[in-house]
Amino acid sequence: MRTCFTLPDGYVEEDYVNLYANRRIYRNLNIASFLIGAAVIAVGWLWRGVDGLLSLLKRGISDYALWLLLLCVCVIAYLALHELTHGLCMRLFSGIRPHYGRKGVLLFTGSEAYFSRRDYIVTALSPVVIFTILFALLSVFLRDEWFWLVMALQLANLGGAVGDYYMTYRALRQPKSALFHDSGVAVTIYTEKR
Repeated sequence: MRTCFTLPDGYVEEDYVNLYANRRIYRNLNIASFLIGAAVIAVGWLWRGVDGLLSLLKRGISDYALWLLLLCVCVIAYLALHELTHGLCMRLFSGIRPHYGRKGVLLFTGSEAYFSRRDYIVTALSPVVIFTILFALLSVFLRDEWFWLVMALQLANLGGAVGDYYMTYRALRQPKSALFHDSGVAVTIYTEKR
């Protein structure tokens, strides 16, 4: 099945997933995000140590405060770029403009289209793949204090995409003909009537 604008005849709702409303899934995803974040910090520590951050502290509180401010700006910019990447894929696959929103502190992207399983998985994973490669390349070439800024962005990238990983897992368990309607806050999965 290809991505489409209206639900084809013979399709029925198979599953409905709202990561925000299901407290158990939401809690488990937060635990997974924390564990991924701890792993990113451990890799950074083993790879480059914390000497760069310590030298930044020794230069004075104003340099450290500036670094923290830059980190906050970069994380906010990254989160917006993450959602824009989802939106670009949605637009590419469906031809219609996605919508963007915020629920609490979380940003989301949704669409009125019904995405094929392949298109949905590519849309879900594209930001984490693109930014993992970008941040990994940057971390190789930057000095130690900037390395940790990129590692913090990598942490936001890998740890913040747990919902995307989970929905990819759910999509892979569906038949290839399944269709996915992603409102941004919830995903409804449709399959052919048996």
